[in-house]
Amino acid sequence: MRLAKPHLDIGLFTNDIARQTAFWSEDAALALDFKLKIDANLTQHRYDAHGSVIKVNEAKGALPVRAPSGFVELMIAHGGAERVLAHPGGDTVRLVPNGTQGVTGIGIVIRTSARAAMLAFYRDALGFTPEGEAVLVAGDTRLFFVDGQSGEDGDDFVGPGFRYLTAQIFDADETYAAALAAGGRPGRDPITLGDVARIAFVRDPDGNWIELSARRSLIGGTLPGNTPPAKV
Repeated sequence: MRLAKPHLDIGLFTNDIARQTAFWSEDAALALDFKLKIDANLTQHRYDAHGSVIKVNEAKGALPVRAPSGFVELMIAHGGAERVLAHPGGDTVRLVPNGTQGVTGIGIVIRTSARAAMLAFYRDALGFTPEGEAVLVAGDTRLFFVDGQSGEDGDDFVGPGFRYLTAQIFDADETYAAALAAGGRPGRDPITLGDVARIAFVRDPDGNWIELSARRSLIGGTLPGNTPPAKV
């Protein structure tokens, strides 16, 4: 996988945007980049964390009841002492001194009962770089794989808490096909969102969702198969 930006993003869903806004702006001290109107029922609040985007998806309707995903902890590098924050969605968010366990941007802890298969997928199907026994690197984002109960393996990723990762790449179709050929599981086939991005989703062996996004603002050029643009 060839990254169009050297940082992964992470997305969550919520029905309590007021508490989420206070948390990310005040407790985590992240800047809101902008809000993106996805559709009539979903607005994405995008917070910058050293180039990674924390995608806080505000849902108007009630979220489906789902077991947690395998993305169990978000680490964010900062200049102070380590702090474990009380996230309103119940997820674990930890501010760590810059360089802790190699984290200079964000780190994501993935819990799994099939660690060998998961490491092989992220290494071989997605092309992330091994660094240590159970650590993979994508740009400056570190993924830490820990043993435990795997996350929900469902046919959709919308639900409470952290639900998906995003890799910004150059060609969504090519990357999606390569990931499937290397053993990835299909999530959603590539589609084009107006003149914003062409995206697809794959799933890892545990069923966690990964968005593959070719965003025009990063890659330039014209996107194939344009649909009406998303409202901003």
